[in-house]
Amino acid sequence: MTYRLGRRNWTIAGFAWLATFSFAQAAPPATPAPPPAEAFATLPGMRYVVISPNGKLLAQDESKNGQLRVLIWDVETTKTLRVINIDPGNKLRGLQWADDQTLLLDASVQKSIPCNASQRCTTEWWRTLAVMMDGAPPRLLLMDDSERKYVTGARVLTSHPTRPNSVTMESWDWLATRTEMSTGTRIAQTDRARSGWTSVVFDVDTRTGKGRPLASGTAYTDQWVVDRAGDPVARAEWVASREDFSIFTRQGDSWHQVFNQSHRGQLNLSGVTLDGKSVVVLGAIDSDRSKAWSIPLDGSPMSVLYEDAAGDVDDAILDTMQNAVIGVRSGGLNPTVHWLDPKIAAQNRALTSAFSGRRVHVIDRAASGQRVLAVVDSPSRPAVYQFVDFDKSRADIIGEAYPALAKAALGEVRFIHYPARDGTSIPAYLSLPPGSDGKNLPLVVLPHGGPEYRDGDDFDYLVQFLATRGYAVLQPQFRGSTGFGDAFRKAGYRQWGGLMQDDVTDGVKHLIADGTANPARVCIVGASYGGYAALAGGAFTPELYACVASIAGVSDLPDMLIYEKRAHGADSDAIAYWTDHVGPASNPNVAAKSPARSGATFRAPVLLLHGVDDSVVPIDQSERMAKALEKAGKTVTFVKLPGEDHWLSRADTRLQVLKELEKFLAQYLH
Repeated sequence: MTYRLGRRNWTIAGFAWLATFSFAQAAPPATPAPPPAEAFATLPGMRYVVISPNGKLLAQDESKNGQLRVLIWDVETTKTLRVINIDPGNKLRGLQWADDQTLLLDASVQKSIPCNASQRCTTEWWRTLAVMMDGAPPRLLLMDDSERKYVTGARVLTSHPTRPNSVTMESWDWLATRTEMSTGTRIAQTDRARSGWTSVVFDVDTRTGKGRPLASGTAYTDQWVVDRAGDPVARAEWVASREDFSIFTRQGDSWHQVFNQSHRGQLNLSGVTLDGKSVVVLGAIDSDRSKAWSIPLDGSPMSVLYEDAAGDVDDAILDTMQNAVIGVRSGGLNPTVHWLDPKIAAQNRALTSAFSGRRVHVIDRAASGQRVLAVVDSPSRPAVYQFVDFDKSRADIIGEAYPALAKAALGEVRFIHYPARDGTSIPAYLSLPPGSDGKNLPLVVLPHGGPEYRDGDDFDYLVQFLATRGYAVLQPQFRGSTGFGDAFRKAGYRQWGGLMQDDVTDGVKHLIADGTANPARVCIVGASYGGYAALAGGAFTPELYACVASIAGVSDLPDMLIYEKRAHGADSDAIAYWTDHVGPASNPNVAAKSPARSGATFRAPVLLLHGVDDSVVPIDQSERMAKALEKAGKTVTFVKLPGEDHWLSRADTRLQVLKELEKFLAQYLH
């Protein structure tokens, strides 16, 4: 469902934002029926919405009756000016305006290519298309050149350079002879430095799709920063095999190294400062905590731009109009934003005041800064998208992510900590069913993917689906998670099935001990790494769980390492990551921590769900697990999801997954 301006609005009394309309919903009935699975499984009615630089046009996606399309419409008249239908095989991944007449669509599609002489690999291919307001067909940018037809993607570095009708993009370029064996940023040769591929920044004409090189890096260049004009001013190099990270800045016609560190991990080169004289870098340099650093382009001494004593600074907010970092986000269970631009800080204080009790994120703004788009949500309320006009002191709803859940009674999300067996405090999210007293509940443990990742305090459709079915949901931020310090993150290295799993186990035992969870009614469910953690729970602590469900989970670690090497190359970042985080395939402990090799230890019934076209964790991982359990005489249900990827991008398979989970949990937890 899509809303146009004027459906609901309120006037703000001055800049203090004293709203005359209350955003709070009416109290739901005491014992409402839970929303149907379809209300959670549908793709969000709106995921992407952007405003043109002049503030006159909005572009948004709309998912309706199984058809995904992009609408461009006039803010003042609400008239739809252009509709772009997205083919069923393509997936929309983002929108941004290049200028007032050009919209950029980021999309992906799956392709299968040879990854060696005898095998093929399925890979997600990313492309950017330019849509002109004159009605011309969408134009593919940069990636139709013959040397890049086998490169999986390119990245838009800035969509608002001062050069008209152009954007700045980064991709891989083949410098020697043409090849059909290298894909994306994973180079399929054993010696990356001599592979022939290098990272290049291009000025791309949005009318023709053609690009001209602006600057070249090396085979190890993995991040670029450009200035407001779209010109490259800094790049980072990462040599994963020795954990060596360097930053180079452009000084005249040459590049000079201004920063280097080894064996501390990769940093995030985020963008330029508001004055354009420095680059902003996020990461742990002089301590365990990740900070925001300012590194001058001229090689002057670096300084701390912002630090948070309680958590990592783990994200930067880039303003596309200024092409500069305007804010940084701190980690922890309840992330906060520190604004570097005083005007934007004042606007966000006003928005926060207007939508009291909810989180407000500005997701796009016009060049003047007076018209912005904001998303309003909370862990217990799905996103509502707002168009805000500061000149008129007015805000209007333009869409909702899950309109069918607007008035539903949803779960209460709490921020908690519990002690691990070694005394470390483990942060977690605990969601309780609507109206629950929080005692003696059936529990679903939901470890996140990654594992070098984290859950957030935003709305999660799977968590809320489970909560409305009467389950408490524990999301442990086990060691190895990001956002809680570098030492906390690195503690997860080579701890698959070890310390990371112990932290999950200790969370379950804590909730049993304090009376929240019924010990006889605990199930562990997860996707990707979370799927591995679910299977590891069933294999290595079988007495703890009444059931186990894995969605696209890893089950055999040595086999997964072999797959990564075959798909990406022995010298790829992927192999370096897996070796650092799991260990070499030849290590006996790696095999020992593989649930597919411990099928006989399972006691609980197992549900396996896996996309047939998963290019991240191949379906072979679930097939191996199913065979191991069947051979051991265990109860297992294996559901293959045709046409689905690693991220459950299709509404029909999301619905299938939710219904399978609902049936499985009802059978074993009630």
